[in-house]
This record gives sequence, C-alpha cells and structure tokens, in this order.
Amino acid sequence: MNRRDALKRTALIMGGVLSAPTLSALMNGCHAPGENGEGTHFTSWEKDMVKDMVDIIIPRTDTPGAVDAKVPAFVVMMMQECYPKDDQDDFHDGLTVFNKWSKKHFKKEFLNLNDNQKETAVTRVDKEVLTGEIDSDALNFYWTLKELTMLGFFTSETGATETLRYRQTPGTYEGCIPYEKGDKAWEGGLPYV
Repeated sequence: MNRRDALKRTALIMGGVLSAPTLSALMNGCHAPGENGEGTHFTSWEKDMVKDMVDIIIPRTDTPGAVDAKVPAFVVMMMQECYPKDDQDDFHDGLTVFNKWSKKHFKKEFLNLNDNQKETAVTRVDKEVLTGEIDSDALNFYWTLKELTMLGFFTSETGATETLRYRQTPGTYEGCIPYEKGDKAWEGGLPYV
C-alpha cells in the first residue's frame, strides 16, 4: 500500500477528527497541481514558519517529534498538491496574518522570536482558535496546520513505529492484551499479533 492510500484509510478511520476541507482533500486524492489547486509555492520564510510551528505542536521529547518525521515537507506537499486554490490562498494569508499578529503581541516577527516566545505565540493562537476568540478569521489557518501536523506525524513511519506501538496488519486477532499505565497507545486501533 502506498502512503497516499494509507492516508485515505486513516482519514476514514479518523473521519470525525478531521475537518471537511482536509477530509475532502484526502478523499479526492493528491493530483497534479492544477487539478485541485494551482500548487501555490511556499516562500522560504513560510516554510521556516511552518517548520517552527510544527515543531511546537509535536516537539521532540524522549520520542521523535514532527520535524524528525519530516512533517513540514508533508504540510507543504499537502497544501500544494491536494488543497483547492482558495484553501491554499487562505493558508498563505493566515501565515502572513500570524506573522503580523506576532509582531503586534511580541514586537517581533515570528521567526525573530526566541524559542519561549515562539512556543507562547503558538500556544496562544491554539487556544484562541479553539475557543473562537481570535483576532482575525485568517488565523483559522492554524486549524488546518494542526490537522496536517497530526495526520502527517501519526501516519509517518517515525510516528507510527517510534511514538505509537505498531504491529503490521493483518495478523491474528488477540482481544485481550495486558495494558499497564504509561504504555503507548496502539496505532490503528485494536492490537493484532
């Protein structure tokens, strides 16, 4: 199975968790630029912003983080190849508005903030988007970024095998597996052996 098929199946399993635009982009499949969108290119500062924000959403701890799993490149690829032009434009506009938001609240553009300030900025936007108390609707791009970060990470080999407990399926079903507090969650639902 290739990665795109796996993403589609994961999207079906996670159906209630993904937003309609993300689910639609996955179900329509990734097409050549122009079929779903124009493949709007990311500037280097936009790629750096995505990388820094993704690193805050799923940081490296005792397990690899989103940057280790190459999630920033996944986010860029998904936006360029799978999302309609309007959604791509909204995402790029959101990055610009977030940069202005950062300048307003921290007196510096996002990429010029120190690590603690970046984490504070992303955490604040996360909370504001979640509660609906955002300064600008353009900051809703963050929801898409967070979804793509989670999807890219947990469907990557790194996320599935080094963060989650993973066993390739199909296999024999074992309905009663001991679980101890602190054990990792099973990737893909029920464990198979």
